[in-house]
Amino acid sequence: MDFVEIVAMVLLNAIPIIVLIIPYFFIRKKLAGKIYFRVILGIMIFYLVYWVLPIMFQVGTPPLELELQAGDGIILGIGYIIAHVGSLIASFSYYPLVTLPFIFLIAPFISIIYVRNRLRKEVGTKSEKLKGLTYQIIESPYKRIRADLFKGDWSREKDILKLLIVLLPISLYLLQVLLKITGVQSASIIDDANALGWFIEILFVYLATFIFSLEILLSSQIALRGRNFGENIREQTYRSLYTVGAPISILSIILFLVEDLGSIGLIIYFFAYFFMASFIFILFLKIFEPISLIIFIKIINWWKNKKESKKSMNISDVVYGIAFSCLAFFIFFILNNFVFRSAFLLIFSSPENGNIIIDSASFTVSGSVYLYESLGFDLMIIFNFVALIVVSLIIAVIFLNLALRFTKSMFLGIVTFLPILILLSILFVMFGGNGMINFAPETYWITGQSSYTSIFGFNFFTLRTAGFNADLTGILYYLAIPYQMTQYIFNIIFWSLLIYYIRKNFKVKNVVIDDRHLEKIMFSSITEFPSYEDYSKGKIRYLIAKGEDVDLENLALERDEVKSLLSSIETEKILEDVKPTDEKEMQRFYFTLKYLYNNGYIDLLKQEFSYLFEKAEKQGLYIIYDDGRGIFDYNFAEEYNHDPGIVSGMFSAITSFIKETTKSQELLKTIDHGDITILIEYGKRIFGALFIKGKQSTEVRSSLKELVASFEAKYADVLADWSGALIYFKEDNKLVERIFKD
Repeated sequence: MDFVEIVAMVLLNAIPIIVLIIPYFFIRKKLAGKIYFRVILGIMIFYLVYWVLPIMFQVGTPPLELELQAGDGIILGIGYIIAHVGSLIASFSYYPLVTLPFIFLIAPFISIIYVRNRLRKEVGTKSEKLKGLTYQIIESPYKRIRADLFKGDWSREKDILKLLIVLLPISLYLLQVLLKITGVQSASIIDDANALGWFIEILFVYLATFIFSLEILLSSQIALRGRNFGENIREQTYRSLYTVGAPISILSIILFLVEDLGSIGLIIYFFAYFFMASFIFILFLKIFEPISLIIFIKIINWWKNKKESKKSMNISDVVYGIAFSCLAFFIFFILNNFVFRSAFLLIFSSPENGNIIIDSASFTVSGSVYLYESLGFDLMIIFNFVALIVVSLIIAVIFLNLALRFTKSMFLGIVTFLPILILLSILFVMFGGNGMINFAPETYWITGQSSYTSIFGFNFFTLRTAGFNADLTGILYYLAIPYQMTQYIFNIIFWSLLIYYIRKNFKVKNVVIDDRHLEKIMFSSITEFPSYEDYSKGKIRYLIAKGEDVDLENLALERDEVKSLLSSIETEKILEDVKPTDEKEMQRFYFTLKYLYNNGYIDLLKQEFSYLFEKAEKQGLYIIYDDGRGIFDYNFAEEYNHDPGIVSGMFSAITSFIKETTKSQELLKTIDHGDITILIEYGKRIFGALFIKGKQSTEVRSSLKELVASFEAKYADVLADWSGALIYFKEDNKLVERIFKD
């Protein structure tokens, strides 16, 4: 092979990947570009581990020839390259579309277990403790995703990846010990490499679900009576796992090598495979996390108000869930039995030919493999992915969203839609058909096999798509059941909720309850104007907000009542506060609201969740360098006036004393002294101390946390090696006032 042929071979292998990368440079500054960057990064690491890394096991083995038939031309070769990249993308897409939704849907329920255990340790009745639960109410999922992706902070992802890598050797070694004890699998890791390799994906899912449940506690800032216990649980668990896990992981690796030195290459591949899955997980963390937070908060809100929630559900709406479920399955049945079957026969000629192609794709196949067979297997991967996963998912998500919309209840929509879909899928599988939900997906391990063909007039070396049989038996089968039997069901639920919430606009409203308490309510935008029954009965709270682009000066031709209503909602108003009590006036007001809504003059938002919290009267704020020097101070109350130098010295003395006497590595977060509470939040080089009257709340602490992070980001260069000059920080009153605005 001469130089030109080598260059041509490299280009033919690399061009499809380069084509995938090119669009990023045109959209890199947009949100789509940020998401696309993570997708491309995931595809690259997936390609390296799934296709390229297996070459290490094929050194010394002659490449398999992809033989040609009479009449095969260059068009077949180009089609093969395109189909090969398509099958790569389809195989990768299985992770974000099917595998990751399991993690992000189940983790909130595990987080609830942590919350429940924490409440059991507290004094008081169950209702009192539930009433004291607060959390950081999230903004619109879209806005949160956008803010997180543009921030470019990967610190959390690094922590998660590090912990997953620490836990893998322990988990894998314990699994091997379990297999040996049960005697179901052989003692050598090499003998059961295929099944164990496939199970590593499931093992990763279980570990990632556990770890992400801790991340939800951190992100939601779940607190009880103003004390943020979620962050503490996460930090303590991570610290314990690092401390204990790191040395045990090293010991596990040594034991692996001592017991089976010949398996070192396979162990490296298992680690690479696990790293790949973990890397893809953290790439999509900030994209999927907001929906998990909504699920978590929804569960807590239902837990706190389950009696009211049951009363608000209209049982007669179950018909919508049942009807949309049947309609979804009917459409899938028509597509599967007519469109998909016809397309399959058009591409592969016959089911028998399809079986021949699958058999030829075996990594251990003996005899000849033709190029058209390898092309056919790549096309089959694409076809199965599009027909059996993408299309069925789209159908299910569309109709479940309709069920959620018409039942007006997340719980009622899901529990009426999914059971029918599950039942119909089981019935059709029993009678030899394809169900919309796949309860027993095929277990095979896709990889790359060193191959070559002469389709381009020279020996063109490539990695053909091949597979190992990886059927799980014995204890591996039973351990995999929770994931394999439910992944497609949870997949439908998660993507439906993501589509349902992603474009909703969220607004927060604080409502005065009494002299000491406020209620924080989160409202989300609605897709259609409420019925008169919902409006008149007032069971659901609505928020009226003026449309963003409405200018009162341009409404000269509108009626006076329209102008008057628009003028009254310069700030958002809760519907019950402005709705008339007289029946005729109530009807008139309803149709006026509907007119304004339909013409885009107002936005109407529905309550999603709420909680009560106690007012905190802010006194003074201090930003202090990590060596005890005061940097910045701000007084919220005119009568509050303390020397910043004395306050800084006090904190330096207290923190030093506590560290010396308790030998604790925990950071001091709160100081209670009579009617004064001091909240403390830490950055990398500074910490903030906020003096308040009354009890601490999630709202005040989260604002203090935001201020510390914003202050440190703004002055990162100055604080890296601060000389003591205060002139840099004199103009930050506006930053404080913006963050701590009521």
